[in-house]
Amino acid sequence: MAKEIETKKKAIQELISRGWLIWYPSKIRYKQNDIFGIIDLLALKRRKMRYIQLTTLPNLARQRKKILNFFKKEKVKLPVEIWVWLKKEKRFKTEIV
Repeated sequence: MAKEIETKKKAIQELISRGWLIWYPSKIRYKQNDIFGIIDLLALKRRKMRYIQLTTLPNLARQRKKILNFFKKEKVKLPVEIWVWLKKEKRFKTEIV
């Protein structure tokens, strides 16, 4: 859990430093707190909005599949970004689903 919190903090810091306004749902014990189950952070800047899912490298494929299944089931499509923290490189790897 601590790894998840640290990744979220790094992502928020990076987005804020680039001028983005960030919102995320408050943490609720034992409850899912992702937006629609697929989005961890919303980022706003002028007329742009980013939908961001944070994950680890081993869980990347699982998260991608979860997002694609949601799109298919709900018949929606959003440009969801998956962010993975690469510890050795000290940067995020991003992918748009």
